[in-house]
Amino acid sequence: MGQTVARTEASTPTGDVVTGPRLRPPSIPAVVFGLLAVVVPTALQTPLLNSDGDLARHLRHGQYMLEHGGLIRIDAFSFTRPGAPFVGFEYGSQLLYALAERLGGLPAVAILAGLLIATTYAAMTAFLLRRGVDPLLAYFTVALAVVFGIGHWNARPHLFSFVATVVLLSLLEGKGKPRRAVLAGAILFALWANLHGGFVYGWILIGIYLAGAWGELHWGNEPAFWRKRVRYYLTLLATGVVATLVNPHGLELYRHLIAFFGTPFLRDNTAEFVSPNFHETGAKAFLAVLLVMFGVLCLQGRRASLPRLLLLGASTAFALIAVRNVPLFGMTALPVFALHLDPAWRRLPDPRGIRGRFEVNAGATSTWPWVIPMMLLVVLLALSHGRAGAAQLIRKHFDASVFPVAAVAKARDAKLEGRLFSDLAWGGYLLYAWPEQKVFIDGGTDFYGEEIFREYVEVKALSPGWREILDHWRISLMLLDRQTTLAHELARDATWSRWYCDSLAVVFRRSPAGTVLTPARADSSERALHACGGPSS
Repeated sequence: MGQTVARTEASTPTGDVVTGPRLRPPSIPAVVFGLLAVVVPTALQTPLLNSDGDLARHLRHGQYMLEHGGLIRIDAFSFTRPGAPFVGFEYGSQLLYALAERLGGLPAVAILAGLLIATTYAAMTAFLLRRGVDPLLAYFTVALAVVFGIGHWNARPHLFSFVATVVLLSLLEGKGKPRRAVLAGAILFALWANLHGGFVYGWILIGIYLAGAWGELHWGNEPAFWRKRVRYYLTLLATGVVATLVNPHGLELYRHLIAFFGTPFLRDNTAEFVSPNFHETGAKAFLAVLLVMFGVLCLQGRRASLPRLLLLGASTAFALIAVRNVPLFGMTALPVFALHLDPAWRRLPDPRGIRGRFEVNAGATSTWPWVIPMMLLVVLLALSHGRAGAAQLIRKHFDASVFPVAAVAKARDAKLEGRLFSDLAWGGYLLYAWPEQKVFIDGGTDFYGEEIFREYVEVKALSPGWREILDHWRISLMLLDRQTTLAHELARDATWSRWYCDSLAVVFRRSPAGTVLTPARADSSERALHACGGPSS
């Protein structure tokens, strides 16, 4: 990115000229990093920390491992699968999040997540600039990738896969020394397999480039070049597969991931695995980009290489299959498209020389003299638990309008006992805030499997036999969103009584045997459920 300092000249009273260092303005990657590292944990902290109960579950698992000095090998958190073998394929990221919380509470967790996000998009920017993409085009590309990714900026293990994906793309598109790149790939996959299951996506990316290079070797030009690329990608893939064996679960890690993706019911009933809804504004923007991208590819005279074409097609297909893949589209397809588009972009008219001035200014900047102080600043904010002077910039607790904070606190203080059924999204929070209580299910549906998840869905939907499921598991407590149909059904049920209710959550207990609820009392109970709105209810 050029020199980090420039020399300035000044005259002394005697006429001598002295020179001194002058800090250059921040580079585009430094600006991207600085903005996201600050804005994400402060301005976007609510969705970052409170999007669902998974963060709380990951924190509890990390705390458990720190407390017990080892990995979680058997289930210690549920009454539906007690003692069952447990494959913690995200254990590394869970430990890092738990360590961050130990150092600075939830604000430190938010800052760690913000740093991961900032690193992802700053690295993407630096990659495009190193490959010679026009700085203004690189800026627009990363801005669009941010738009596609922002809806999935949650403090969860997948953020480590975001960083790893950008690093891997730079290795796939790199023109440097193959041996050094293969070594970097081995280190990358060894770390990736211990942080998040997204390393499988890394294999797929390499496979796409390998298939494309093989196609160019047989049907394209420059066979000598593509023969080297085939060998490189094949070596990178083999090394990446072997490197992922450096994990505490061995081959069991692969079996666990295959079993999850081989269970359609789990995926079909998980929000992040559904296809984009093109009636929504964000999905319409994604569709518009797809149309423009493939329109340009069709009209442009220069053909994209097969590895890039296959990547664009596969990334599009993945994003159309599951909304969780839209951010990955932004991190792979968009930068690759920018690499291909750059020559045509530079031939476009440059009114008032805006693009030219942007490029000149981008060349006279520095990165690390700005990034390092920014990192230190946010780390200090993390260590101060999100406080800067008298201002609490990042909240220290989970959002009580999202999670049943008051209900859980009251139940725990009262030492309420019994088997508890709760909303799946609250299961992780229960593990975190009420660790003495076992759960029916939480967000880790890969562990609970199809049968238990299906029973959860049937109870929530009041499907025939839902009461028998509660009886089978001897459920005696229910923690539910007050607005759900299930909560209102229990309010009219003779076998359940309302123990606690506030504006968000309600806790039911099984009524003593022989209790009879008359129609008048049932109606009164349901009206009371509508009326309750505070912790004293």
